[in-house]
Amino acid sequence: MKNWLETDGKDQFSEKEKSYLIRAYEKMKTPLYYDYQAGWKNLFQYSPSIIMILTLVLGFLCAGIFSGEFQLKANAVFYSSYYGRNKAVWAKVKAGAIIITAIYWAVMLLYTMLVLGILGVDGANCPIQSSMSGWKSIYNITNAQEYILIVLGGYLGCLFMQSLTMLVSAKTNSSVIAVIVPFILIFLPSFLSGTSLPLLNKILGLLPDQMLQMNQVVKFFNLYEIGGKVFCAVPILIISYSILLLLIVPVIYFIYRRKEVYS
Repeated sequence: MKNWLETDGKDQFSEKEKSYLIRAYEKMKTPLYYDYQAGWKNLFQYSPSIIMILTLVLGFLCAGIFSGEFQLKANAVFYSSYYGRNKAVWAKVKAGAIIITAIYWAVMLLYTMLVLGILGVDGANCPIQSSMSGWKSIYNITNAQEYILIVLGGYLGCLFMQSLTMLVSAKTNSSVIAVIVPFILIFLPSFLSGTSLPLLNKILGLLPDQMLQMNQVVKFFNLYEIGGKVFCAVPILIISYSILLLLIVPVIYFIYRRKEVYS
C-alpha cells in the first residue's frame, strides 16, 4: 500500500496527505481477523438505500408542517391564538423532530434485527478491511462500528435534510416546493460524481447526501487539509452538519413566527 501511494497516488495526493494515509495504514493490526460476516455485508449493502428512501418519505411528512395554515387560509387563526407566535411555533419544530426520530429509528431497528436475526451477528469484530468492499479503507474500525456510523450518520443527515425542508416550507408557505429539497440533495450530486476533477470530488464528498451513505465515505480517500493538518471526511461531515443543524432550527423558528397575516 505504501508503494502504491508513492507511485500511482503521487499525482492524486499531496505529501502531507500521503503521509497521513501511510500513518493510518501503519496503525492497523495485521494479520486481519476474519470470520463469517454475511449479516453485516447485507446491512452495509442495503441500509443506505433504506435510509435514502426514509429521507424522501419523511420529506413528504415534514413539508406541510409549516405551510398547512397558509394553504388552508387558517394562518390568521393560528397567529391570533395566545401562544401562536411562540410556543405553537416551537411545537411545530418539536413535532418535526419527533416524527423524524420515531420513524427513522423504528424502521432501522426493525431492519437491523431482521437481518442479523436471520443471518447472524458473527463477524461484528472483524475489521472492515477483511472484506472485499472495504479492503483499502483507511478507517481502523470493525464491522459493528461501521454500521453504527452508517446508522448515526444517516440519522444526522436525515435530520439536516428535513430541517432544510421545514425551513423552505416556513419561508415559501408551499409544501410542494419544500418536498423537492430532499430529492435535489440526494440525486443531484450523483449526476456530478465520477469526474476527474479533484476539487469537484472534494466538494461532492462534503455534500449532505454523503451522510446518508457512510458506507461509501469510509471506502474512499477523501482527505481535507485544514490549518496545515490533514483530516479524513467522516469527522468533518459529522461536525459540520451537527453545527449546521443547530443553526437551522432557530432560523426556522424566527422566520415562521414573524410571518405576516393576510386576510
